[in-house]
Parts: sequence; C-alpha cells; structure tokens
Amino acid sequence: MSSVFDDFLHPPEVLDAFGAQRFVAAMLRVEAALAQAQAQCGVIPASAAVSIVGTCKVDLFDAPKIVRDSGRAGSLAIPLVKSLKETVGLFNPDAVPYVHFACTKQDLVDTATVLITRDVLERLRTDVQRCTQRLQTLGAPDAAAPLLRGLQRLAHSATDALTVQLSGTLAQTPDHGAEVVRLVAQQLGLAVPAAPWHTQRDAWVALGCDVGLLIGSLGTLAKGMARDAGPEQVPAGCLVALAMAKRAPQRVASLLASMPEAFERGLGVWQAEQADWAQLLISAHASANALCQSLQHDARHWANAP
Repeated sequence: MSSVFDDFLHPPEVLDAFGAQRFVAAMLRVEAALAQAQAQCGVIPASAAVSIVGTCKVDLFDAPKIVRDSGRAGSLAIPLVKSLKETVGLFNPDAVPYVHFACTKQDLVDTATVLITRDVLERLRTDVQRCTQRLQTLGAPDAAAPLLRGLQRLAHSATDALTVQLSGTLAQTPDHGAEVVRLVAQQLGLAVPAAPWHTQRDAWVALGCDVGLLIGSLGTLAKGMARDAGPEQVPAGCLVALAMAKRAPQRVASLLASMPEAFERGLGVWQAEQADWAQLLISAHASANALCQSLQHDARHWANAP
C-alpha cells in the first residue's frame, strides 16, 4: 500500500489506519459481535459464542500473514475465517461450525471497513476543526467556511453510510436475522441500514464523494496559502494537501464507476473499490493533518498577507 513516495507524504498514523493489524482487529470485532448476537437470539449455542468471543483477540493472530494469504484467496475474509476456526478449534472443537455462521465474506469485510472508516473520519473531523479554528483566529473566516460546510456534509452522509452490513444473515436466518442485525449494530455502535447495500451502495459512495469534496477544499486552501507565502516560504503541509487533492478525483470516479455492477459484485470490482476507498480516506486524513500542522506553525506570513 505504501512506498517511499507515500511515506514522506503521510505520517505513520495515517498509513496505519488501514493497516493489517487494525483491519484484522476490526474483522474480529465483527465476528465476536455476530456470535454474541446469534447466541442471544438462539441461532447458535451460547457455549460456542463464548469460545468464539474469547478467541477474537487480535494478538492471537498473525495479521500480516492473513493479509498475505488473502492475495491467493481473493478476499481478506477467507484467511481470517480459516485462522479463526483453527484457533477456536484448539479450545472448543464443537464451536467451529458456528464461526462466521450465516455471514458472507462481503458482510465481514464491508462491516469491518465501516468500523475503520468511522475511526478515520473522527480523526479527520478533529484535524479539520483545528484548521477552521486556527483560520478564524488568524482572521480568515472566509477560508474556513468551505471546511465547515465540508464537515456538515460529512456528518450528514456518515449518518446514512456508517451502518452494519449483514445481508447473508438476513437471507440465511429469516426468523431471527433482523434481530441479529440489530444486536450486532448495537454492539458495534453502528446504525441498522434500511436495506442491505451489497449491490445498492449509493449512501456509501455519497460519503466517498463528500470526502473527495473536503479534500478539494483543503487543496484550495493549500493553494491560497502557498501563493500568499511566496515560493521560498511555502509550508510543507501545502505540498501534501495539493498532492492529495490531485489524487482524489480519480478515487471518487472509481467509486462511482463501481456502482452499476453485476449482482453479488463483479469479479475484481469489489476489491478495486476497497483499495480506492482506503486510499481516499488516507488522502483526506493526510491532507487535513498536514494543513493542521502548517496552520499551527507556518502560517504567519500567509495570515499577514494583504
């Protein structure tokens, strides 16, 4: 995911947002919540849920190996579930059939992606809010206004998009599926979707579009700061924000292009969308973080410009 050209543009915490350890931990959170909810509804034995939940600890797993193995499997979910079943089987073989029960690999990866996205958006909001506060302190409320509008759009679209995704559970356990989904959403702190979005991802892509707009606004601010600072005093954060703004349109276009695909997601399309989504969120986080740093330390000349 990274190279030397990414590493100097992104601080480590930005690159780690969608790293192996964090994503495997998110998938395990989903598996634990699913097992707990299914046990509460009588779908799986309570003893099996106890074993599954007790095993869903990221430190018990080789996250980098799971990611490497996913290249051959075609999905991050397949090696994770395999490893989880093997580990559960060491303690309670009878619980193995109930691991990942009535759940699809897309359900697992999509819901884990929502969890990671929520965390990244929270960091993004914090950095953008700091930017707007600094701009207002520097006497530049007009420059802060697009960022404030961007935060408002994000808040609205995130409400619709950050939902649990368990279409397999709804389909495979019709008597209890809706209640299982509600309980999983409650445990993970996510919303319940009006309908599964494995083929109708408009709310998800709308969130991506709003992230792209915010990256563009950050880039516009960076361009103004660079122009007013002069060529010898351009804050380094401006360069990062402009680089991210250059990338964002292609990422957003790819998300839009992935919408009219075949039922159950066309081969390769889902994987491409995942990669573009991660890069879009990482770009937004990097841009806001870099400008926040520059506004705190390097904006004196820009703020005093006529």
